[in-house]
Amino acid sequence: MPSYEELEHLSTAKQAALLLSRASRFAQIGSFNTYNLNMAPWGLASDFPERERQQVTELLLGAPLKFLENEGLIRHKEHSNYVITPSGHKALQNPIPAFFAVKEVMAALPLLHPEFRGYAHYFYENKLKEAVGAAFGRYENKLNEVRDSRGSVLVRTEEGKSLVYALFREKVLVRPYPNLTPEDALDQGLTGIMSGALGWIRNPYTHEKHNLPELTPAKALELLFVASYLMRMLEESIP
Repeated sequence: MPSYEELEHLSTAKQAALLLSRASRFAQIGSFNTYNLNMAPWGLASDFPERERQQVTELLLGAPLKFLENEGLIRHKEHSNYVITPSGHKALQNPIPAFFAVKEVMAALPLLHPEFRGYAHYFYENKLKEAVGAAFGRYENKLNEVRDSRGSVLVRTEEGKSLVYALFREKVLVRPYPNLTPEDALDQGLTGIMSGALGWIRNPYTHEKHNLPELTPAKALELLFVASYLMRMLEESIP
């Protein structure tokens, strides 16, 4: 049995997905009445503990209701009546509607490195593998920019995984957090992840994405956070 506490800790997008699913059961000719739903027997919350049903209903008919209206999934009709729009019916077709998953991703994008905060269009277009390939391609391009602007002739011909090692070897990049020990293990760890990401993530998602499993929005976002971290480490390694 779900609880009010569990519901309260969900994102507004997930609360809205729950509201839309439940309100659709009460829709008469495609519409539902919030005045009727916001009173006993609290049908929107029938599977919650009885003592919590009013509280759950009031929560759902607050920000989640406004979210659905702002996103065009429902439309205010008259008095307390709302109609579910064609977009709303489309969002209801999946058990966990992709629309709401994408909305959660949108809320997380501002936490990424600035280079990747404008990637919303990949998620709206369902080009998730392309988003990953683009992010790690940008990371590789940043390595190339550092090489071209700061590197000696000894690193000018390097690229890809070997470029990372060359940049550190020639002191174009220097491991951050110098007080950490042991130095050898840390150096190997940093260069390992900074170079390994090119071979393990960038190359497959750029050249062999057809051989990779499909991504969910959440899994694509995880990989963007990896790219974000690598980009920050690269910047912090520039002396």
